[in-house]
Amino acid sequence: MKFFTDKTVNNPYLLIKIKDYIRMKEKKPEKLSKYKEVFIDPGVYELTKNPCYSWEWDINVNDFLDSLPKNHYFSFDYPCDMNINFTDIFLRNSWSNAKLFCYHSQYITTIQYEFNNYFRFVYWFSKYNNLKIRSGIMGLGNMCRFPRLNNYIKHSLDYAFLGCIVGRIHIYGLCLDGIPYANKLAKKFKIELSIDSTKWTRAVTNNLKLKYGISCKSKNRQEYFDTYIQEIKNRGVEVDP
Repeated sequence: MKFFTDKTVNNPYLLIKIKDYIRMKEKKPEKLSKYKEVFIDPGVYELTKNPCYSWEWDINVNDFLDSLPKNHYFSFDYPCDMNINFTDIFLRNSWSNAKLFCYHSQYITTIQYEFNNYFRFVYWFSKYNNLKIRSGIMGLGNMCRFPRLNNYIKHSLDYAFLGCIVGRIHIYGLCLDGIPYANKLAKKFKIELSIDSTKWTRAVTNNLKLKYGISCKSKNRQEYFDTYIQEIKNRGVEVDP
């Protein structure tokens, strides 16, 4: 399994916002070369306050995708769980972008659907699954809000891994106890699994909590991250170093 996270810790797989990526590529491109893979996020947390992406009018998405190295990927989706008041707009925009860019080898085709609604997940999964996803990477959104594995996540992952016609599934922000569940499905159906998360910034063990507190600080971020990765391994999941 490949685990993506931000640039504040040592990790071979980077998750980075598009604004930061462009800035780093222009000023310090050597820093990007150390990563095995880079996933570029359009800045979804901005949607909690602003339903429009502020960078959209600054770049040509096709040109941006064409400029990416073979191990750098971008997803231009609108997660409904970030602002449920704009669900219809976000679903429409995400689907429109998927149809426009799924043919590109550097595009992660990410499924968006009504938050916490399994039947709508099935509906949208079927639509996205019929696209010709050239990158071979299907993203699953709307799962980062759940702190624990639940039946909704289980049923959704069961359906996705059973029906997925591409070779890789990437799950955004999956909770810790959901990772072994997804890993078992990936092995069963012979599908590559990758996950991104910053949930490691909160103490995952009592020892870490007693030592530093619930949330990490800049000086101990690496220790929080390493402890989180070890917890994943302790649950029988092989994490790509």
